Amino acid sequence: MSMVYPLTLKKLIESLSKIPGIGEKSATRISLYLLSKPDFCETLGDLIKELPYKVKLCKLCRNLSEDEVCRVCQDDNREAKSLCVVENPVNLFHIENTGIYKGYYFVLHYLLSPKEGIGPKELEIDKLLFLVKKRGVEEIIFALSPTLAGEATINYILQVLRNYPIKVSRLACGVPMGMDLQFVDPLTLKRALVYRELLKEK
Repeated sequence: MSMVYPLTLKKLIESLSKIPGIGEKSATRISLYLLSKPDFCETLGDLIKELPYKVKLCKLCRNLSEDEVCRVCQDDNREAKSLCVVENPVNLFHIENTGIYKGYYFVLHYLLSPKEGIGPKELEIDKLLFLVKKRGVEEIIFALSPTLAGEATINYILQVLRNYPIKVSRLACGVPMGMDLQFVDPLTLKRALVYRELLKEK
């Protein structure tokens, strides 16, 4: 006879299983852990209830923020002429944590994907163009994943920007350190050849 969990526990497992990256086994482990931590359950429950009401999108760059304008956009010491376009807030945080980039950002939240019903409208490029004009942006840096959706998104935005006198660049992309060349996919290998690093002048 198969194990039948109590209804509330079963519903929690089913709900957690809907989170990307969490399967039924992981959801079960998490649920059983939460069951043993009633105080933590209350704290977690309160945070989950508050999350969609307290954390919003920055009205300028669409980064996550509890204020109308996020901390990055509030920083007047950043390089206003540079704008880095990223897919999501997680990528923004990764770039920001390097401490190298000092400009501003624009978060797309989506990449073009007709199969998933994501078209130009969902990208809200009008807000990107507003930032370009507002800050007098001179360079846009694309920091998008080197996938078909990423390439399609970059090409679309390039078309929108074709009449703007703006320098456009992208993150270098190539063969990862420590990877055997035979395991590198064709698209990555092609980009590695195109954007190869110069080691010595003539």
